[in-house]
Amino acid sequence: MKAIEIKKDIYWVGVKDWNLVEFHGYATPHGSTYNSYLILDDKITLVDGVKHYLSHEQIQRIQSLVDFSKIHYIVVNHVEMDHSGSIPELMKLAPQAKIITNAAGKTALEAHFDTTGWNFEIIKMGDSVSIGKRSLTFMTTPMLHWPDSMMTYIKEEKLLLPNDGFGQHYCSDALFVKDAQKDVVLREAQSYFANILYPYVAQAEKALKTAGDLGLDIEMIAPSHGLIWSGKEEVNTILNLYAKWSSGKNEGKAVIVYDTMWGATAALADVAVGEFQAAGIPVVKHSLAVKNVSEIMIDFLDAEYILIGNPTLNNQLFPRVAGFVTYMHGLAPKNKKGLAFGSYGWKPGVVNKIQDVFNDLGWKTVAPFDEKYTPKSDVLEKFRLRVQELINLK
Repeated sequence: MKAIEIKKDIYWVGVKDWNLVEFHGYATPHGSTYNSYLILDDKITLVDGVKHYLSHEQIQRIQSLVDFSKIHYIVVNHVEMDHSGSIPELMKLAPQAKIITNAAGKTALEAHFDTTGWNFEIIKMGDSVSIGKRSLTFMTTPMLHWPDSMMTYIKEEKLLLPNDGFGQHYCSDALFVKDAQKDVVLREAQSYFANILYPYVAQAEKALKTAGDLGLDIEMIAPSHGLIWSGKEEVNTILNLYAKWSSGKNEGKAVIVYDTMWGATAALADVAVGEFQAAGIPVVKHSLAVKNVSEIMIDFLDAEYILIGNPTLNNQLFPRVAGFVTYMHGLAPKNKKGLAFGSYGWKPGVVNKIQDVFNDLGWKTVAPFDEKYTPKSDVLEKFRLRVQELINLK
């Protein structure tokens, strides 16, 4: 297994997971990577582990460069198992290594693994550790997206190792964004933000501000998933996109998400599409029968209007609608205007369960709309007016 040099004496020793198709319900059609970096200096330092079932590949890449007995530090930026899974095996091979992490990271490692005999060096925001010609500066980013999350910055290289920040679930023969299809990489970066970091936009904004306050001069961002951003242009592109996505500002778009059994809810969804088009508002419509929830969530980032349509089944939300609402609720999108709608056979009001989620998220809404069986022309007109009410909502 080949290690790849990304900067002088700094090597990618991660792994590529070509076969990953799903991550916690999030579709990953391009697979993913678990990136790890080895820094050859007076005190040889490994930054981050990989998923346990690919640890043998990481170990072989490290061994192609150094003996494990020479490793002085192992930096753990984040303890989630796709990054820490190989740490116990690495510590068996390098028991002399000291783990650098923050207090929350130490607690999480102790909760996941038997850490008997492990040596820790606990850092705080802004702390630096010299490893020879280089120094590592640490930026704690709690709840971006775990309490232990942090980033490592190498001033001498103008290199940021942000773990889950700025990543993509994207596996490619390329290692750098510049060597891949950029529009696909940007789409996957957007999907990653929408499905992983969306609940933590306030923390993302804070992290960007902190990086600015610390005066970090960044020419390369090497995340723990996906491809590496290299050069000022690429770095500024992803930093600016994160600033946009974390701001919560929308672009006036409407997103309609629905499922249907016999076409009634679909008919209402079509009315909504027509009304937004007539108002000159960009609109996208997603059928849960064919779209994965993670694909739909990308459109939420710049949406102002969200409509969710449900066909009642056994006096409950339709299963795919219930699953989507649960998934979306957890991602906690803010500053939206919502309308719950749908159809029923003998029990009205099930769409109120969707309304309850809207209320919990603090969205502005109009009254839910549901209709028994197939909506006739007069009902479709009433629904058109309800959509108009949503559009005019201040």
